[in-house]
Amino acid sequence: MSNQCVLALIVFVSVSHATIISQNNYTRLEFDDKKSNNELLGEYNSQSSMECAAVCQMGCGVFGFNTLMKKCRTHKKIFTTEVSNEAGWRYYSNDFIPVDCKDLRENGLSKSGVYEIFPYSTITSPVRVYCDMETMDGGWTVIQKRVDGSLDFKRNWIDYKNGFGAPEWNVWIGNEVMHQLTKEKNSSLYVSITLEDVTRLYEMYDQFSVSNESEKYRLFLAGDAVGTLGDSMLKPSEQYATLSGMYFSTSDRDNDNSNDGKIGGNCAAAYGGGWWFNACHHAFLNGPWSPVHWTWPWCPTILSGSSIRETIMMIKRH
Repeated sequence: MSNQCVLALIVFVSVSHATIISQNNYTRLEFDDKKSNNELLGEYNSQSSMECAAVCQMGCGVFGFNTLMKKCRTHKKIFTTEVSNEAGWRYYSNDFIPVDCKDLRENGLSKSGVYEIFPYSTITSPVRVYCDMETMDGGWTVIQKRVDGSLDFKRNWIDYKNGFGAPEWNVWIGNEVMHQLTKEKNSSLYVSITLEDVTRLYEMYDQFSVSNESEKYRLFLAGDAVGTLGDSMLKPSEQYATLSGMYFSTSDRDNDNSNDGKIGGNCAAAYGGGWWFNACHHAFLNGPWSPVHWTWPWCPTILSGSSIRETIMMIKRH
């Protein structure tokens, strides 16, 4: 591939906001004003994108419509090579609804950024997420990210259920979305903490899932835990209890195992954020962004939030 083609490929992959022209077509805005002859099936005169969609039948995975030239182009699949600029084109994937970031990565998107996914497997419920397309082959869906204290993580049950924040900044994706992304799937969890000196530590858990609301968004972890952070969630040590099997708790929904009278038995209320508390925690990434009040974010590796520049939690199905 020429340097020009490589540059074009890098430039046109950008933030995606899905626009549906029919029940089965997913707009690929990252290919706007581009065209390619890669696996081209044909080019036709066409008056509308709907007319073009009708042309894309057996063997056609992608079609493009040019509003300026009234042209339709059909391809076997989405193109990632031999890209050139030509104004007016917009492309649509036929029968492609990305459930997660791995779907997007496997369909040619290689730049990290904010995209829309459909974890509920319906075009009526898109979710904006940040996709990491670089770490360990990419395809990771970010479920938690914090870069400063501008977003308060001391939230109630409904907030944690539905999610809050902005995916490109500080975010909790939502417990319900986590459940949809991990139910009936084998998924890995990748936890990353960047320190103030820019040292980046990580831990990856082989098996991660979150149950539904009726089961209080119970956490499940299993398999191997590897990395440089140390395991503070699954089997940290004999001194600390596992978080696997714990229900999610917020200040207004106390589902932990604590009966400590000093904190009123409510870990979320005492420590200022929702989490899968046991009694109470040795890993807690949703604490107050404060060196005084955010204690034991990842014990014993990190004992205070004062040393943290960024936290990220992200998942990817196997």
